Amino acid sequence: MPQYGIHGNAWSLKKNRVIFHFAKRSKKLDDFPGFFDNLFAGGQPVGISILDNLKKEAFEEAGIQRILKKNLVKGSTVNYFHEYQDKIHSGIIFNYHLKIENNNFRNMDGEVDSFISEDALEIHKLLESNTLKPNCIIPIADFFLRNMNDLFCKKGILELEKLLGNDQRT
Repeated sequence: MPQYGIHGNAWSLKKNRVIFHFAKRSKKLDDFPGFFDNLFAGGQPVGISILDNLKKEAFEEAGIQRILKKNLVKGSTVNYFHEYQDKIHSGIIFNYHLKIENNNFRNMDGEVDSFISEDALEIHKLLESNTLKPNCIIPIADFFLRNMNDLFCKKGILELEKLLGNDQRT
């Protein structure tokens, strides 16, 4: 059975540059300790709406107390598979993109050790250093496709749309 969850990019503009904000996962976590992750993300529990879970995770992981609807964009819903610890894992994630005005983050649940902010055009350094949690690239790619697709050739855009299951957007 697939695991369901939400992933939230937090981003801001600084001197006309897109800045992504990341959480560095606690070294005490079993999965991907010390890796950089979307600012907030988490499994989707039964009995709570996706939006309420997003708000809960944003508060627990980054101390974000209020999310303005005008600053939140629903991205793609993506079904993906990956191999981790010699097992095949299936996941369905609901991607969101939250524009924020400040980056006074603080972790509330012990799952995050620290935070960094990175120019969108420099995220490749996290990928190259193998310090970015693998599934958090999915919402980042979704953001790029929606907001910065002029960076890619048409063939690259079509491939991203295919990988993200563009037909599943809601």
